[in-house]
Amino acid sequence: MTKILEFVAAFLIPGLLAFLIGSTGFAQNVSTDILVNAQDYSDRWVTYGKNYGAWRYMPDDQINRETVTNLRPVWIKQTGVTGGAFEVTALVNDGRMYLTTANSHLIVVDPLTGEELWRYDHDFDNVDLCCGPHNRGVGLYEDKVFYGTLDAHLIAFDAATGIQLWDAEVGDYRESFSVTGAPLVVKDMVLIGVGGGEFGIRGYIDAYDVNTGELRWRFYTTPSEGEPGNETWEGDSWRTGGAPTWVTGTYDSETDMVFWGTGNPWPDINNNARKGDNLYSNSVVALDSDTGALRWYFQASPRDEFDHDSTSEPMIIEEMFEGEMRKMIVQVSRNGHVYGLDRMTGDFLYAGEYTRVNWAERDERGKPVLKEELYEPKDTMVFPGIYGGKNWPPASYSPDTHMLYIPTTEWGTRFIRREGEGRPGTMDLGGIPQFDASGTGWVVAFNMLTGEIDWQKEMPGNFNWAGTLATGGGLVFSGAPDGYIYALNDETGEVLWKFQTGSGLYAPPTSFTINGKQYIGIASGTRDPSTREGVATGISPGNYILFSL
Repeated sequence: MTKILEFVAAFLIPGLLAFLIGSTGFAQNVSTDILVNAQDYSDRWVTYGKNYGAWRYMPDDQINRETVTNLRPVWIKQTGVTGGAFEVTALVNDGRMYLTTANSHLIVVDPLTGEELWRYDHDFDNVDLCCGPHNRGVGLYEDKVFYGTLDAHLIAFDAATGIQLWDAEVGDYRESFSVTGAPLVVKDMVLIGVGGGEFGIRGYIDAYDVNTGELRWRFYTTPSEGEPGNETWEGDSWRTGGAPTWVTGTYDSETDMVFWGTGNPWPDINNNARKGDNLYSNSVVALDSDTGALRWYFQASPRDEFDHDSTSEPMIIEEMFEGEMRKMIVQVSRNGHVYGLDRMTGDFLYAGEYTRVNWAERDERGKPVLKEELYEPKDTMVFPGIYGGKNWPPASYSPDTHMLYIPTTEWGTRFIRREGEGRPGTMDLGGIPQFDASGTGWVVAFNMLTGEIDWQKEMPGNFNWAGTLATGGGLVFSGAPDGYIYALNDETGEVLWKFQTGSGLYAPPTSFTINGKQYIGIASGTRDPSTREGVATGISPGNYILFSL
C-alpha cells in the first residue's frame, strides 16, 4: 500500500495537476517553447510584442466588427501613481497581470478581477531623464519576472510572491543611464537596453543570466578604437556618441539572432561635432544571441541631426516581395520610412513613406541623400520632426490584411544648430528645436504587399502616442490624447466603437482570452501637454482598464 501511495504522490497527482492547469489555459511557468510560440497562446501575453516578432496581433475574433459595440469595462485598477505617462504593455500569465508605472512601481494583479496580488515600489535617487519617468513593462521566464528601473537596475522577482531574487546594475544613473524599456528574454538570458542618449552616454545592449543576474555579454552601439565602424566618428566623439537602445528588441529562433533598434547620435542637433556616418546610431543591429557579436546592421539615418531615432521594434515578418516570399526585418523608422530588410543579411529590399517626408531622397541601397537646403537646416521646417513619424509607440501587423498599423505624428520641427561640441553629462542637444504651431496624430494602414498607404485615420490631439493592436476580429485598437480608446475597421479605418477612459492614452492596447472570454486592456493616465479642444489635460493618476463583451 505504501508503494502505491508513493506512486500516486510522485506521478499521478503531478500529472493530474498539470492537466488541470493546462485545461484552464494557464501554465505555471513561461518556458522557452511558450516564448518561441507565443502567437499560438491566446490565453496569455508573455512578451512585450505579443510574440518575438512584435506583431501585436491577437488572432481571436470574439470581439469583432459586429460585437465590438457591446464592449464594456470589466474592472479599473487605480494605481495612484502620477508624474508621468502610463505607457505599459501589460503581460498576462498564470493568473497574474504585470503592470509597471511611471517612477518605477511594479504592480501585479489578478487579470480577471484587478485585485492586487503584490507590489514593488522602487526607491531611487534623482535621475537625469530626457523625456519622462516612464516604464513600458516586464519580461517573464519560468517562475521569474524581470523589471528595469529608472536608476538603471535590472531586478528579478519570484513571479508568485514578489520575493526579490537578484539585482544587477545595468549602468550608473549618475552618468545619466536609465532603463525605461521592457526586458526581452532569450533562452536563458534577459536582454535590456539603456536610455540617456541626450546626455552623451555610450549606448549598449546587455544580456544577463536569468538565474544569477551575471552579465553574459554587452554590445556597444558605438564601436571603440580598432573596431569596424569606429572610423565613422570624428576623433573621440564615439565615446559620448549616444545611440541609446531604449525600446525593446526582437528575437528570431530560426536564425538565432537578436534584432534591436538604436537611437540618435549625440549631440542630437549639431552633427558638425561628430563628422562621419556615426555607426551604429539610428540603425537596426542583428546580433548573435549567444555572444552579442554583430552579424549585420542597416543604418536608416547616417550622421543624423533631426533626432530620427531608429529605436522602433524590428518586426519579424514573412511577406511577398517581387513575387517571392521573403523572410524580412521590417522597421518603421522615426525618419518617415518603413524599411524592409533581408533577415539573414540585412540587405535593403525596399522603403516606403508612411508620413510626410521632406528631408531626404533615397539611393538604391536605401541610404538617404540629404536635400541640399538641409545642409543648413535652420530655415526649413523638417518633416518628420522631433516627435516622429512614429516614435516609441509600437505598431502592429495583421497577417489577415498584410498591413502594418502605425501610430504616427505629423509635426514639423526647425533645427537650429549651436556651435560648440556639447557638454557630456548634460542634456545639451547642440542646438534648439523650434516646433510647428501644431501637429496631427494618425493611425496609418501601410500595405506590405504594395508598399503604399491603404488608409489613414486622423486621431484627436496633436500627436498619436498610444500604439496599436490588430485582431482576428477585423479590428485595430488604438488610444488617443483625448482619453478615448478607439476600435477601427482594419480594412477602412472607420471608427466602430470608442470609450472615454478619463485621461489621455499613451500606452498600447493588449488582448487575451481566458475561459472562453476575450478581453482588451489599456493603461490610461498622464500629464497631457496637448492643447487642442476636446483633449484631456492636466495630471491624472494611472488607471488600467480591462474591457470585455
